[in-house]
Amino acid sequence: MKRRSFLKSTLVASAAGVAVTSGILGSSNVFAASVVGADLAKAKSVDEILTMLGAADAAESDKIKIKAPEIAENGAVVPVGITSEIEGTTEIISLTAANPTPFAARYMIGEGAEAAVKSRFKMGMTTDVIAIVKAGDKFYTAKTNVKVTKGGCGG
Repeated sequence: MKRRSFLKSTLVASAAGVAVTSGILGSSNVFAASVVGADLAKAKSVDEILTMLGAADAAESDKIKIKAPEIAENGAVVPVGITSEIEGTTEIISLTAANPTPFAARYMIGEGAEAAVKSRFKMGMTTDVIAIVKAGDKFYTAKTNVKVTKGGCGG
């Protein structure tokens, strides 16, 4: 990462943090604004998100690894890791298919960075965790099923 890009990103993040803390911006406004090019957080289905991204024809890939528990005893906090071995990965998008809003996270991967992310998601019920990877102008996908036994979004 170039020094100017780093400083610019740091300044933007700091300003957004100050705006949220002072109440000028609500956190949902910052979150929605941070989604580049589309308001994925408002989408109600996986198909809608894929259409918004232009990834409706994403190819399945075994070079995308999703590490998530087969059974999550508490749906309120489900650890998920996604790794892409696809050359030139620039984005990783996480979806939880059965949640009321399936968009979970979007990560931008810098040049030369390892394409690996980890998060904790809230899942209301048993669902597929879907990873969408962008490399160049193409999208790739992989999914795994997580069985939720209690808690989560719905109870």
